[in-house]
Amino acid sequence: MLLLIGRVGHAQNSFGKEFTYPLSIHALAKVAQVDSTNYTLQEILKNENSLDFKSLENPITNLGFTDQTFWLRFSLTNDSDQSQTLYLETARPITDVVHLYQLSQGEIVTDQLSGDMIKFKDRPFKHRKLIFPITIASHSTSDFYIKYQSDGEVISIPLLLNDTSSLVHSSFFTQLIYGIFYGVLFLAGVTYLFFYFAMKEASFIFYVAYVASIALLHMNLDGYFFQYVTQEPGWFANRSLLIFAALSSLALGVYSFVYLKAGKLSKVLKTSFELLFLAHVILLLGILTYSSGQALYYPAVNGLGFLMLILIIFTIFKSYLSKSNVDFFFTIGIACLTIGFVIFILNNFSLIPNSFFTANASKIGTGAEIIFLSLSMANRIRLLKTEKEEIQEIALMRAEESNDMKSYFLSNMSHELRTPLNAILGLSKSILSNTDDPAIKNNLEVIQYSSMSLLGSINDILDYSKIEKGELNLAHVHFDLHKIIQELKVLTNQKSREKGLEFIYEERNPISTKLVGDPIRLKQIISNVLDNATKFTQKGQVKLTVNTEEKRGNKLALTVDIEDTGVGIAKEKLNQIFDSFSQEQLNDKRKYGGFGIGLCIVKALVDLHHGVIEVKSVKNEGTQVKIKIELEKSSSAPNKQELMTPTQVAKLMSGKHFLVVEDNTVNQLVIKSILKKWKGVSFDFANHGLEALEALKTKAYDVVLMDLQMPEMDGYEATELIRSGNSGMNSKDIPIIAVTADTTEKTKARVFAIGMDDYITKPIDQELLYSSVEKALYLEKIKLDIDL
Repeated sequence: MLLLIGRVGHAQNSFGKEFTYPLSIHALAKVAQVDSTNYTLQEILKNENSLDFKSLENPITNLGFTDQTFWLRFSLTNDSDQSQTLYLETARPITDVVHLYQLSQGEIVTDQLSGDMIKFKDRPFKHRKLIFPITIASHSTSDFYIKYQSDGEVISIPLLLNDTSSLVHSSFFTQLIYGIFYGVLFLAGVTYLFFYFAMKEASFIFYVAYVASIALLHMNLDGYFFQYVTQEPGWFANRSLLIFAALSSLALGVYSFVYLKAGKLSKVLKTSFELLFLAHVILLLGILTYSSGQALYYPAVNGLGFLMLILIIFTIFKSYLSKSNVDFFFTIGIACLTIGFVIFILNNFSLIPNSFFTANASKIGTGAEIIFLSLSMANRIRLLKTEKEEIQEIALMRAEESNDMKSYFLSNMSHELRTPLNAILGLSKSILSNTDDPAIKNNLEVIQYSSMSLLGSINDILDYSKIEKGELNLAHVHFDLHKIIQELKVLTNQKSREKGLEFIYEERNPISTKLVGDPIRLKQIISNVLDNATKFTQKGQVKLTVNTEEKRGNKLALTVDIEDTGVGIAKEKLNQIFDSFSQEQLNDKRKYGGFGIGLCIVKALVDLHHGVIEVKSVKNEGTQVKIKIELEKSSSAPNKQELMTPTQVAKLMSGKHFLVVEDNTVNQLVIKSILKKWKGVSFDFANHGLEALEALKTKAYDVVLMDLQMPEMDGYEATELIRSGNSGMNSKDIPIIAVTADTTEKTKARVFAIGMDDYITKPIDQELLYSSVEKALYLEKIKLDIDL
């Protein structure tokens, strides 16, 4: 807390127009302390000779922290021919009561009252300072007596006489200086308040709190707070100076504690700060609740402020010693505050002479401190930005690592789950084709249906991952729409029959032309919606309607309607059904099963087709889903491979020798059961890439069916070595078809990048495998024909 004081005296001075204003009359005055606050002017005059009046030592005499009453006296003589009206400035704006009496020939001429305990509107001169207009008649002498009262703050006694011109000039000069000071505080506070909301850094808000509290403190000291805010005495007006002084010291401490990271430097420092914070809080509680201790609060708040500053300085030194980064501007700012604060405190305790510089040392030091602290905070913004960029780089690196881990996990999971599924589906299908027992056939159909359901869930998880990363792409191949629909009919009919539902299929404008697109994704779209319809229907029916319509430009409009009589969807939740992990109710996942990502994938796939999906539903009545997709019809001119007759195809395949590179024995059985049905085909097995290389060196093969994930040497490395000629130059260009359980786009891209000819996934589709081998052999034949 920063407070100034003055003293009183009695002397006489004659003056006229020759004086230059403002004029200090401290040498003419004397001051005395009295025992009672209730002394009247008459009592002072009566006991004047017994009171210990002392001369004022300097232009701004400080009486220190006090709640005592002082009287000051002096006399002025006007030797001019005209009366003189001047303005006497005395005491600080925060002084409680200043009572001026003007006597002429022993009679009271004027009786004026001002100070913090007087309403602003009742002041004799409406100004933030305590100014009294005095008029002295020509060729006369006036005696002046001034009473000073305080509740404990510093009493300062400047005695300045101003004429109108000097008063206006000094007011303008003060407004300029104070305008710069408060302008700096305002800009610093507002600027770093914006930075706090932008960056959410704690040190910024504590800095803003410090700037705001120090501004309010100086507004109190300068009289602006009383002039424009409180304007009259009261509970808050009488305590505001102490409150803002304590808050400014506390805010500076908290800001420095956070900025310097004192808690990490030393436990002793942390404890010291916490104890000082507690002392400030206790002092604030006392100020707010116990008014009798007012006289002690003023030196206490100055003392706590001084201790806080010492602790901050010690923390800065500790930071330098521990080689922590302390901003240079922060150090300079605290140094400026320290110098100004120390001078101000010493002045408050009357330990150094009073002057304009010492009286305003706090304001000068604070202004310089705010400027340097603002520069320090600007550096902090730069450091935070750098740290944020570094954190973002680390986060990006970790995200990339996480994505790589995720890709690896999905790839591995796909392989590990699809491998046994390949065996289950392949062997069950092989047994199904070789048995006539109805019971066995029924059980095998259940196995295949359950396996396909599991495979669908695996595909959904993998596809959802691709959607997240924006890697979901569509193939562009020729396919038979009728075949896809028939497969879906069989599966849906099986599911419906198990639940006791009626399945209805209706086809309009059937076509025999092949289409161009992605048959797997198209099948997935319809399958996911059909699965949902079956899953959420407990009784009634599920209906599938397929309608095709030829368009211009070799296009075909495909419309698929799927209706059910299931639980339906509430109207307010219809717009949420395409969100990931979404089901109509939270307990639906437990009741109906599934991941809740089926429709999310459907929507993504329909969007990739540039199609439209519409959903209509009534709660407890059913749901209708309409999907509209435009596809391209297959060209009327088939490619060269399609021109081959069945006899030519059989001749192409006849006598071919395959090398199957597969480490899983069950999968070997599945592939064996498939290849045994191909007439004229022979095959060998290799358990990993190394065996494959040795086999190629010793034997001639026409096609390699290569698994990717294997021990000893995987399919990627084996393919690269084959293409580089490590297995012999004769097998360097042998057709290699990847047969893998890994369905990720990354794997697919890598397969073709290392020189494989084709890529099919497990569980193995027999027709797709045959087609892939046929294509590879055909292209190899064309290549040989060209070479010949």
